[in-house]
Amino acid sequence: MKIGAFAKQNQVSIDTIRHYIDLELLIPQKKNKQYEFDRQCQNDFNEILFLKSLGFALHEIKNIFIVKHLGKMTSFQEDEYYKNIFQAKYQRTQIEIEKLNGEQSRLKEELHKLEVKNEHRSFKMGIQLSWMHYLACDRCGGPLALKPGVVEDNMILSGKLSCKCGNEYSVQDGILFAFGGLNDGDPPLDVLSYIQNTDTEYLNRIYKALEWNAQHVHSENLAEKVILELGSGSGFFLRRIYDNLPDDAVYIAADHDPGKLRFLKGILEKAEKRKGILFICCDFPHIPLKTRSVDVSYDFTGTSNFSFEHGEFLLRLVERFLKTEAELLGSYIIFRNFSPDSMVPVKFRPNFQIHSLKKQIEELGFIREDEYTSNVVTKGGIYENYFRSGEKVLNYSFAGKRSG
Repeated sequence: MKIGAFAKQNQVSIDTIRHYIDLELLIPQKKNKQYEFDRQCQNDFNEILFLKSLGFALHEIKNIFIVKHLGKMTSFQEDEYYKNIFQAKYQRTQIEIEKLNGEQSRLKEELHKLEVKNEHRSFKMGIQLSWMHYLACDRCGGPLALKPGVVEDNMILSGKLSCKCGNEYSVQDGILFAFGGLNDGDPPLDVLSYIQNTDTEYLNRIYKALEWNAQHVHSENLAEKVILELGSGSGFFLRRIYDNLPDDAVYIAADHDPGKLRFLKGILEKAEKRKGILFICCDFPHIPLKTRSVDVSYDFTGTSNFSFEHGEFLLRLVERFLKTEAELLGSYIIFRNFSPDSMVPVKFRPNFQIHSLKKQIEELGFIREDEYTSNVVTKGGIYENYFRSGEKVLNYSFAGKRSG
């Protein structure tokens, strides 16, 4: 019987049969460069399946076959041999079962703890009434007033914020919308999918930049401070530092994508403690904030992502919100070179060049206290589709403040 017929008869692939041949579990005769399978091959195959059903690995089965075929045992000897190996296998299996039962019991206990914990860990986040004095109309700069809406626990969950000039902002699910587009936005970033579909070196670069920035968040200096993050997205940076934020700090998570803000808000509403997070969905140059109200700006690639479609330097566009002694902690995408078919238009490239970036930060009055430059990478993943062949990209991080 040829290999194809043998595989079909036993309802397995030809590759499986070849694998067994390579391991010398099956030893068919070879005639005219083709394998011929006889009754002995079928018997050996049946025994392979039988031993596998008892939990024996292929390397264990091979050892059994060697003893069986070379030992030329009598029927009694063969029975005794199988009795011994089955008994040894039974004992190993029993030990493994006890180990797995112990692991399962501990996992069940930990799952129960988490379920009980989560039952008491759910709260709503909205716009605290005490934060209203930070908000202002982006058209005329006037104060905003709450029209009839839903207020719970001194938080605005839904309604309208209006200015005397006639400008209005919608509040939905505790998120302030500074434009009319209330669609679902892009689907939230699945972290596991992101990791699986992103180059390892690129992930290492992001991780190191994230850690460098997180280490420069000094929570003891953030009490009663107003913090603005430009482009919070799915919250990589905010989630990393969330537990270290002072309870009396106001953290403004600003992003143009409502889907990502809703996703981030949903995660944080299940956190251990509620922090002061103000979610604003907006076009960055039109954030409804009062002039000179922000003490600290976090910019974890928000400016860089904005620069793929805009020539203006985002920090310059939002500078009016920053206090004269404001601090800046930023992380930026830098291109060492641009390929002829680069996704970055020529007129937008200065925002991706390190000398130009540093100059713009300096012109805004920020004095460098520390900086970090990552290794160069040449590819990203399905979520970083801005790479073109031959381009070299790195990450530049800046920590500094203005002297006032």
